[in-house]
Amino acid sequence: MKKILTLGESLTRLSTRKGYRLSDATGLHLHYGGAEANVAINMSLLDHEVKYATKLPTDHGLTSSLISQLQGHRVDCKNVIYGEGRLGSYYLEVGTGLRASNVIYDRDYTALSLMEENEWDLDELFADVSIFHITGVTLALSEAWHDIGVELIKEAKKRGIEVSFDMNFRQKMWSYETATETYQKVLPYVDYLSAGKLDAIHFVGVEEVEEADWSYYLKKIAEQYPNIKYLYGTIRDSITPNSYEMYGYIWDTANAEGAISQQYNNYTVIDRVGSGDSYTAAVLDGIIYEKSLEEIVEFGIAASALKHTVYGDINPFSREEIENFMENTSDVIR
Repeated sequence: MKKILTLGESLTRLSTRKGYRLSDATGLHLHYGGAEANVAINMSLLDHEVKYATKLPTDHGLTSSLISQLQGHRVDCKNVIYGEGRLGSYYLEVGTGLRASNVIYDRDYTALSLMEENEWDLDELFADVSIFHITGVTLALSEAWHDIGVELIKEAKKRGIEVSFDMNFRQKMWSYETATETYQKVLPYVDYLSAGKLDAIHFVGVEEVEEADWSYYLKKIAEQYPNIKYLYGTIRDSITPNSYEMYGYIWDTANAEGAISQQYNNYTVIDRVGSGDSYTAAVLDGIIYEKSLEEIVEFGIAASALKHTVYGDINPFSREEIENFMENTSDVIR
């Protein structure tokens, strides 16, 4: 069994109830999240051996609660380090109907973002690891992290570890220009990439072609970076900001072929946050088990669709539950 390492920033998420604005809220729901932490838990729920690395503030009640959640899902937290700084957070005003959700980040002076250089023992960090997963959100934390993230990725490749990268651009965290410069340093070392049409256009310089489908853009990325073995992502055709039709896709560079999933209609979305991380975990699961492209995307999109039905950042469904969901179309599972 391959061991996966994910590394990124953990956050508290404070959300309004549906129908409430932050300006009127008298209470907020607390969840823990962060892209890499979500992937770590989701992969552990699929019975993979997972290590998670981050930096957290010392002597912090929320830190203890966060670690308890990770360890409660059997994620190895031995590579979590502690120091000065605070625990990052973000506020989510949950949209409903025609009103989109809105996020306010509060990530300044966090323990991880204050790092000026790598603080992990790299031999210990990468011990027995087969896949290293990191995202653009982590690389966007600070100017220092533009370099730290790239160096960690290079170190993983030097040790024969496959690199999984989710571009995961956040325009509230950094500019397109800075992200492009950093991504182009990362992409030559990536094996598995989560990306889509806009990533191809903005960060790889692919020319937009009217009527071209998802495969055109992934093929163009793969032509520039043939080291990327698989590229994948989801497409949402919006009906309203909170209801849409959703597909999953994957591209196999070596065989120059791709697959797209069946359509899922998410007309009643409870919580969209973390659905992309759920898809990533399910796709990596399929790659690890050497499933067909069709099997990978169908399992991935089913996992992501299920995530939309529950509150919180993680996808709390087992492999068996996801497979039952794929096979069962009745109103009640008996």
